[in-house]
Amino acid sequence: MSSDRYNAIFTNPRVESEIRDFEEWLNKYGEHLLAYEPSKIVVRTAWVVRIALDEAYRSFPGEEKELREYVASYMKEKLLQHNVPVEAITRGDIHGTRQDVVEVLKNIFPNLSQTQRPSLPVILREQEEKKTHKLIPAPPTPRREIHLSKYIYAWIATLLISALLILLLTRI
Repeated sequence: MSSDRYNAIFTNPRVESEIRDFEEWLNKYGEHLLAYEPSKIVVRTAWVVRIALDEAYRSFPGEEKELREYVASYMKEKLLQHNVPVEAITRGDIHGTRQDVVEVLKNIFPNLSQTQRPSLPVILREQEEKKTHKLIPAPPTPRREIHLSKYIYAWIATLLISALLILLLTRI
């Protein structure tokens, strides 16, 4: 019964618009979603979940746990309708995401874990390695001989055409 009440969350214009954009994105990439980058699915889903939860909390205060479960089941159903294998998604960038959104994401994607980011020492070492690479100079390109005569002919032709145009325009 309460899930019928919660349907109002997804009829809100902002949430409805985000769901529509999300479904268009799912349709656009379709079967290539997992080959493209699975973490993008997590990021896009997290965005829609956050907007839906914000609206849900505003509309139904005090029912946060039930709302998170409802939003999770709704989004999981949407993903399954678009043939997204939610169990196959194991990594996503959830660092800095609100805790309630992470909870919903882990409900949607049961095997989800944070994508590993390189540590600061690793980043600094990679930058040093880039600096130590020696540049290999490219061989010089052979110069072509410049034939001045073709430029002179082009200049004379331009002058003649200009003079002809001036003559024609002054007679009009």
